[in-house]
Amino acid sequence: MKLIMNGTFATVVALSILGSGAAGAQMTPSTQNQPPVMDKAPAQSTMPEAKEIQGTIRSVDRATQTVTLDDGTTLTIPSSVKVTPNALQKGAKVSAKYEEQGGKRVVTSLHIEPPSKS
Repeated sequence: MKLIMNGTFATVVALSILGSGAAGAQMTPSTQNQPPVMDKAPAQSTMPEAKEIQGTIRSVDRATQTVTLDDGTTLTIPSSVKVTPNALQKGAKVSAKYEEQGGKRVVTSLHIEPPSKS
């Protein structure tokens, strides 16, 4: 029985020493006034950046809901952007805001000026 108590006593003493050492390390004045150390760089914003473009429609693909402008830029028009189907036609001038999503330019707002009748 004496051996069991000595082992228990030694365990309690060892845990007390370890616990007080950890508590002392946390209370050291030099670490209280320093900002926390960051292991990683701050995360970049995951919000896509909105961009603007103006141009003239060269072609319309209703099957893929895209328009190609005269400079070759292709814009995807999601169903959330309400557009009168007849407004999207060759020669119409557009001013669009879009976001890059999965390698596509997805329109977030669109202004269409019908083609001039000259």
